[in-house]
Amino acid sequence: MVEKVKQENTIIKSDFYKELKTQRGIIESQLIFSLYGDTNYFFDYPVNPNDISNSMWRFYYHMLKEMVEDRGLKTLDAVSVGAYVNSKEEKIQKAYSEAGGYETIEKGIAIVEKENVDSYYNELQRYKTLMKLTEMGFPIKQNWDKYQEMDLETLNEVLEGLIAEAFVDSQFGNDRVEEMFDDVDEMLKEADEGIAQGLPLGSPLMDSIQNGLALGNITMLAANSGVGKTFLTTLLHIQSSINNEEPVLIIANEEEKSRYVQGLLTAYINARHKEAMFNKNRFLRGSFTDEEWEYLNEAKEWYLRKVSEGLVRFVNMNEFSMAKTIRLIKKYARLYDVRYFILDTLKLDNDTYSRVNDSSWLQLQQNMVKLYNVIKPSNLNVHVWVTTQMTKTNRRARYLDQSMIGMAKNITDVVSSLILVRMASQSEVSGKNAIKVVNSRGHSEMLDEDNDYMIVFWDKNRQGQTNRQVVLEVDRGLNLIRDVGKTQINNDLE
Repeated sequence: MVEKVKQENTIIKSDFYKELKTQRGIIESQLIFSLYGDTNYFFDYPVNPNDISNSMWRFYYHMLKEMVEDRGLKTLDAVSVGAYVNSKEEKIQKAYSEAGGYETIEKGIAIVEKENVDSYYNELQRYKTLMKLTEMGFPIKQNWDKYQEMDLETLNEVLEGLIAEAFVDSQFGNDRVEEMFDDVDEMLKEADEGIAQGLPLGSPLMDSIQNGLALGNITMLAANSGVGKTFLTTLLHIQSSINNEEPVLIIANEEEKSRYVQGLLTAYINARHKEAMFNKNRFLRGSFTDEEWEYLNEAKEWYLRKVSEGLVRFVNMNEFSMAKTIRLIKKYARLYDVRYFILDTLKLDNDTYSRVNDSSWLQLQQNMVKLYNVIKPSNLNVHVWVTTQMTKTNRRARYLDQSMIGMAKNITDVVSSLILVRMASQSEVSGKNAIKVVNSRGHSEMLDEDNDYMIVFWDKNRQGQTNRQVVLEVDRGLNLIRDVGKTQINNDLE
């Protein structure tokens, strides 16, 4: 331990480390003065003040944060900043004066190009990482000619490759030659215990077809916009993870964390209090009644007791990239033993949106292959639930299959189960063309024209059959689903 501390002190005192710290300080000043120059950038480029290494720039950032975030100032000129400083205690005023006061801010704004704020922010993350890697003993200095020009993502890929190369001779990569029946007894034991089935879905009826979310596989849920991909993900997967105490990481790029929490609270209230009729749009309108507060506090306390630390983690990916997604999966699978991941929703990488063309869909397909190669049984052996959007041209299709995903349908090549969902039409619910639904007891069940129903299709299913569909009664306001039965839709169009 003493030796390790000595080594770290030697690194931190080295000229190379000091130079990294100096460059980082320059970038910190560029970023901070860009934010002073245009406060609209402040919320787009969040910085933890403790991550700012230079004490002067940390002081100016603390001021900026309080003026913009707490006081709501939009323009930081000499008058507004001076009024803020004069309202603070004497030691703050003294520190401000010693740092050069508003003159320092004015000079900084004049020097930086605030339009380059994105590159300043990325450079700050890069130097922060380079310093951390140096502290950990990585040979950054020895390979500086190569590393100094690399962006953060390229640096990550290069270092991951070096680590993999170091193990290649001892592991032969991940491709091991084995005797076919060496582990047959263990395989039979695991099959008898139902280990291969994986996490059950929140719908027993769907589970009778899907047979769980098996590890080493990708399950894809596809639906048109507004049908309820996140609604189903919350009730079928997240709720099951909580009930079965199975850790899950949610990687989201459309919905905020609060929307998932609101959905879970709503589902709890209405499942346990039939009379409550608590609609999740109440979170939009506010002004809860005393009774609603009782329901909400009960639901909140239940989840706080039930959901232990690390059971449900959430990442809001502001700029989607499959490379970042894969890094998150690797990190949480290896460091925290997370076996279940949710990607809501699959998209093209953000830097592809500006140049979308016919070949962009090839990138989407290649990204899915990269994802599968990481999660498959011979690698991490984890499960990923992926949601994706169907094309708008298929809104009137009665029978759903992978062609409904459009040009990107080849993304399903590596998917073990492809689930497609649509709302049942009124003619399918009642009348002479109403679909025949058989419940779990083998009896026909009539649908109620006052209720909403979803029809769930399987186009691919390595875990079970694909020739039957499941009918769910849904209330997307109360966040409830109920198994109704199975049906069979003819493969034709309206």
